[in-house]
Amino acid sequence: MVFLVVESSLSVRESLCYVLLSFGIRGVPLASRAAAREVLDKGEKIDGAIVDIDNKEVDGMTLVSELKESDATRGASVIVHTIQTSKDVVMRMVDLGVAGYLLKPFDPDQARAKLTSIFSKLATHNSQRRHIRVKPDPDELARVSFRAGKSRALISGRIVDISLGGLAAELFNPPEGSLEPGTSLTRTEVSIGGRVLTPSASAVMYKSNVLAAKFEILNPNDKKALERYIFKSISS
Repeated sequence: MVFLVVESSLSVRESLCYVLLSFGIRGVPLASRAAAREVLDKGEKIDGAIVDIDNKEVDGMTLVSELKESDATRGASVIVHTIQTSKDVVMRMVDLGVAGYLLKPFDPDQARAKLTSIFSKLATHNSQRRHIRVKPDPDELARVSFRAGKSRALISGRIVDISLGGLAAELFNPPEGSLEPGTSLTRTEVSIGGRVLTPSASAVMYKSNVLAAKFEILNPNDKKALERYIFKSISS
């Protein structure tokens, strides 16, 4: 695996590359967006990037937007390195679909622990679920229920993780047969954070009683409630 490491500080760039090596990832240290663009324009294939979004010379915000908008890099796991924790910044990163955060000041041990957590959450369907995912507290009893396709049977399960783009759930009463990608999930209800959301959803992947689903439509109130839930989860 290959990650761009776009960071203003030379020592931090090098340290992040050393940390990535412990995960079997080759880090490409770069000082700016311009340098990153040169590497990408030469055809370098990447699996992700760690980007400093605070330094103006790095121009990290622009780079993150470009990575998530390009067909060639949209599926890459982008992690931002920042001191900014305001809701506006976090929500902007959520909308862009970043995979996680490393908070400054940089500490190798803390960075390794945080990256371990981030990488553990990246699933095989990550390229289709581009938003930050959070895991509900087990005591929260986060649940989802729906009907699959034309079936009238109500299926329910425990939410394993959730994002603005969709969710993964362990089903209590799996359907007979398989849930093919694209299957419409009708009458979907998501109980989380003391709210019941009613998104339009469809199946992305189903394996070993675990369903990955994407939200086709979130009404404005549901989106706002889910944004608050995610912000609270990643800020605590």
